[in-house]
Amino acid sequence: MNDDLFGAGSAPPARPAQPARKAAAKDAVGLPPDPASYSAKDIEVLEGLEPVRRRPGMYIGGTDDGAMHHLAAEILDNAMDEAVAGHASFIEVSLEPGNLLAVRDNGRGIPVDPHPKFQHLSALEVILTTLHSGGKFSGKAYETSGGLHGVGSSVVNALSETMDVEVARERVLWKQSYARGVPQSQLVNAGPVQNRRGTLIRFKPDPQIFGDIAFSPARLYRLCRSKAYLFKGVQIRWACDPALIRDETPAEAVLHFPGGLRDSLEADINGAGRVGTVWAGEAELPAAPDGARTGRLEWAVSWL
Repeated sequence: MNDDLFGAGSAPPARPAQPARKAAAKDAVGLPPDPASYSAKDIEVLEGLEPVRRRPGMYIGGTDDGAMHHLAAEILDNAMDEAVAGHASFIEVSLEPGNLLAVRDNGRGIPVDPHPKFQHLSALEVILTTLHSGGKFSGKAYETSGGLHGVGSSVVNALSETMDVEVARERVLWKQSYARGVPQSQLVNAGPVQNRRGTLIRFKPDPQIFGDIAFSPARLYRLCRSKAYLFKGVQIRWACDPALIRDETPAEAVLHFPGGLRDSLEADINGAGRVGTVWAGEAELPAAPDGARTGRLEWAVSWL
């Protein structure tokens, strides 16, 4: 070592003995003296929906206003997937007193027959009580899906104080109720129904998780409006109890935009000066070798 680094004629500072240094580091970080104090008994195994309630932030990013509204987006996305797949033509979204949100579509309805892997449970109960379950992973039930990128209705169920589900399939109405992810009843055959099909989910976010936060009518309305723009084939019927509204949000509205993204862009421009007209169109991507659809494009462009 160059002594000039420490000044002429001076010696480098003495280093502590290596064993003492290791001991000091051990004490500094507070390492346990006995590895046996951390053993198999310290490993927790969370089952079912328990991990969602224990650590909601891992699934919806927190327990704040934005996280709670994410629950609404999850359920609406499931209904939208039915519409995009061509099985539903309308979706009803209703905000009710008591922070209850109801979403209904006229799609195929969640399957209610026994699940092949869990013969003692209906497919409906499996979907609502099991993480990573659904019909969107293989691509057979849905060619495209917005809900696939979310956390699923089981997480919404786990974080809801109550959730009531109605499924109309093959002219029969089925019902089941849940509380904080736990079934409160068996799947019940509620009898025949005419001129109705699809799924209705009504849920209330759990105050134990979100405190006194309430759904914002304005935020939910904007969410519904954006979804209606993104898929021009769907009609979203919005309703909200007037007593819950504190701004210009309509109490009722039918959101249907046949022009799709063109209509969305026109609304964003809102009369601003522009050069020429909106350039808009859509196209199917080339099919795969086996003939399967690979996707489609839709665009809208304007120069201001």
